[in-house]
Amino acid sequence: MRGLSAEQLLAIADEYCSFHGCHLRSFGFLTACAAVPGARLHGVPVFDSVSAAATALSSAIVALEPLSDSNAGFAEVAGEVYRRWAG
Repeated sequence: MRGLSAEQLLAIADEYCSFHGCHLRSFGFLTACAAVPGARLHGVPVFDSVSAAATALSSAIVALEPLSDSNAGFAEVAGEVYRRWAG
């Protein structure tokens, strides 16, 4: 399972915010979200598929709300970008 770096998710967020007129509310929350799809315990991936990891990424974005607005839309975009990149 490919991980997603904080810098990669920041690049996605920058493009999304530029288009939707919002801004990053928390670098910490964004970094936490980025860690989700590549999470491992004792070296074993916690997700068994790219789809499951992408869904968890989207859920983390909705829960942590790293942007000032439109987190649900950002969650959909980030999840799809991850699916295409990691799949």
